[in-house]
Parts: sequence; structure tokens; C-alpha cells
Amino acid sequence: MTMPEKNLQQEIRVRFAPSPTGDLHLGNVRTALYNWLFSKHFDGKFILRVEDTDKVRSTEQAFENLLQIMKWLDLKWDEGPVIGGPFEPYRQSERTEIYKKYLNQLEKMELVYPCFCSEEELELERKRQLGRGQMPKYGGKCFHLTEQERANLKNQKKPFVLRFQVRTGEIRFMDAIRGEVVFPQDQIGDFVLTRTDGSPTYNFTVVVDDALMKITHVIRGEDHLSNTPKQILIYEALGFNPPKFAHLSIIKGADGQKLSKRHGETSAEFYRSKGYRSDAFLNYLALLGWSPAKGEILSLDEMIQEFDLSRMGKSGAIFDHQKLRWMGGQYISKMLLDELTRCVLPFLEDAHLLNRTWVRDQFEWLKEVVDLVRGHLCCYSDIIYETFYFFSDELNFSPEQSEELQAQKELLLNFYNEFQEVFEKEALNQENFFKVMKSVSTKTEKKRQALYHPLRLALTGRNDGPELIKIAILLKNKKILERLNLWITETDSV
Repeated sequence: MTMPEKNLQQEIRVRFAPSPTGDLHLGNVRTALYNWLFSKHFDGKFILRVEDTDKVRSTEQAFENLLQIMKWLDLKWDEGPVIGGPFEPYRQSERTEIYKKYLNQLEKMELVYPCFCSEEELELERKRQLGRGQMPKYGGKCFHLTEQERANLKNQKKPFVLRFQVRTGEIRFMDAIRGEVVFPQDQIGDFVLTRTDGSPTYNFTVVVDDALMKITHVIRGEDHLSNTPKQILIYEALGFNPPKFAHLSIIKGADGQKLSKRHGETSAEFYRSKGYRSDAFLNYLALLGWSPAKGEILSLDEMIQEFDLSRMGKSGAIFDHQKLRWMGGQYISKMLLDELTRCVLPFLEDAHLLNRTWVRDQFEWLKEVVDLVRGHLCCYSDIIYETFYFFSDELNFSPEQSEELQAQKELLLNFYNEFQEVFEKEALNQENFFKVMKSVSTKTEKKRQALYHPLRLALTGRNDGPELIKIAILLKNKKILERLNLWITETDSV
């Protein structure tokens, strides 16, 4: 299917329509991003619609969280909750009367009928069909009930749903990503339009809303592909023109299966809470199924300029957490130091490593600490692990590390004495640090390489990290002596 050119007069209108039943999944965020990019590329409209007809699972808290995530991602909507628009309301729970109107229209056309089958009956029918090697679908039992039989069941207060009567013949449509898609008639049974409480189901509400809100393109996950023929039938029955469809490949875990909790965290809220930059997060998600022409690191403006559904892949993309971390690091590395320092401050505060009052007097020193480790940061919360030894004396040592330091009493004592002699005259700097290393090497007859690891371990509790000389200078005199003395004293008591 050919995508519209920018000079066409028709306004491109797309929507992101999540259900507020929990945290926003990575797949939903990618869908929102692709719709947003598509609308901006064609100077169209991006509509946020909330599909909250599931009264049991939809919550107000999830709705508020959805809005917060969308604001964090800076995916501004042109119409939708909070800001309104010409087709409001944009929450399905507030559109009940609209759905009733179109449901009544289908009833008058005798295209729907009540179904009194219980869940147990439907499950038994499904198992029998599978046992015969058939595609499971509703067999139409209640369609053949007489008016009297239906009236009797209603008088008995028997719960029922309304089903749409599916016409015969195959259903074809063009998909912008997959080309022509064909559904044979024997794959689609009469499907449900309302629940037993009378509330409308997804396939019905989405058609009514997309039609009334003049949605021109529906870009969504391939898990909705099987819903498309049902929705096309409803469009036709109500006299609406269907939009153009594009079904995105799923996001997979490392095992090739659909991304789920077993692969790790899958909610956008998790990555926001960890301090991933939203632009880095979106940049990475954009690459899960889309191949831009200009490399991997792209701003939102660059993505808008390049975005094209013809460059979408049909097979699922693998979510690689390490690649996301790399992407995050690329963005952090380009930040101004003042900005980066202020962005990591809340994470250090939440970890109780510092407080704002202290920061006001030590901000320049803190900037040096952040600058020292910025090459190791992929998200803002990484600052805790990378710098905790600058703020806390509660260093955790493994049994192996403790054993190593206890065996280095003579070496650590030499370091203590040499540093103490330097500190009586001046603060630590690059020149006198190397003088200490040379003197200790001479006295212990150890090469410098054998000196660095025990000293790093004693000062930081880490086996690795930035240059030791830079760490030592930022730790300052008192901290260095205190931490060396701790292990000298410790070994004396063993």
C-alpha cells in the first residue's frame, strides 16, 4: 500500500488508544511513538484515546500514570484527555450513549442477536473443534433460536451477550507493512459486541470511535491483526469507510518469544524510575522494527523527517537491554556537566547518600565526581553504584576481598605512612600521588601494577572503576587515611 505524500490535502489522523489497566508496556510505547512520528511526518494529528470500558481492570491510577508517561516521553497529543478536541470525550467510559446509538442501528438492521451460551458451553465447543482439527469459532447455536425461545430465556434472566452476524465470503484488506491480507470466511465466527452487563467490547467501540474521530490510519501491533476483519465487517455494516491499516511486528525477548515479564522489566515506568533519558529510550524503541537510513542515534526531529512505514520489518525485533544501556550512555555522554549533575542529584538523595543543604556548598566537587564516572553511566540511577564510595563509609566487601586486604597489612601500612607524610604538608595531587606509589614500590619491592588493586579495593570496595589517582584526589586526605586505617586495625585484630 502506498503511503500518503505530504502534499495531499487529506489530513492524516492517527491515534494511540491504550487501556489503563496497568503500567504502559514497551510495545505500547513503541506503538505510540510510531503513530506520533507518522502524524508529525505528514503534518497530521496525533490523538490520545483511552479505552477504559473494562470496568473491572481499568483504574484511575493507571490513567494518571499513562498521562505522566506520555508527558515524560514528550509525545504531545493534539486531541485527547485534558486538552479536549472536536470529537470529545476521548475516554470510552464517557461515550456510552454514542455506542448505544450505533448498537441500536445494528439491531434494527438485524445484524446482531442475543447469545445465551455460558462460558462452559463455549469452552466445550472450542475443545471439540480443536479435537476435530478445526479453527475454533462460534458455531451459531443461538442464531437459530426462535423469537419465543429468546423471549423465554430473557424472562428467565439468563445472561446474554450480543453477537454480530458474520457475512459469508472472504475478507481482504491491504496492510501497509504486510501487503494484502486475506481471511477466509470459515475462520471468523459470529463475534461478541457486548458483554453480559451490556457494556460494548473492544471490536465495536474501536470502530465507532475511529470512524467518528476521522482516523485515517491505524498503526498497531500484529496481535490485533485477527481483529481487523471483524472490524472491517462493522465498518461496512455501519456505512463507514475503514481506515488504512499497518500492523507492527511484536517485540521479542532474547529467546525469540514475545516480550514478557520473564524477560525482565517491560514497563515504561520502570525505565523512567531508573533515570533513562526519554529521548534515548524512544530512540532505542524506534529501532525495534524500523530501519532508518541515517544511522542509529537520531533526535525526534530526525526521526520525524525519516519515518516511513515502508522501512518497517515484518519479523519481530529482539529487545536487547544491553543495547538500550549503550544508547542511554551515548546520550548521557553528550550532556553538559552542570545539567547531568543536577539530573543525578535526586537519585543520590533517594539513596540517602547526600542532601540538598550539603550540595549547595559542595556542588563544584560533586561535578568533578560526576565527570569522573560519566563514561560509566547509562541511566541516572547508575550514579549510585558508580559513586557510593565517595559518600558512604559502609563499603561492602566479599569474603574474598576481605581476605585479600587482610593479607596486605604491610602494604596498606606503608601506604598509610606515606600518605600521612604527604598530607602533613599539602593536599593530594597528581605529583605527590605518584611519589607515594614510587616510595611504596621501593620499600615493598613490588611493582606498581601489584600496588594499585589493593589500594583501590581498600579505598572504594571495588575491583574496578575510573583512574585510581583521580578517585584518590577526590576522596581527599581524611577519607584515604580513615579507610586505610580501617584495614590496618582490622588485620591487627585477626
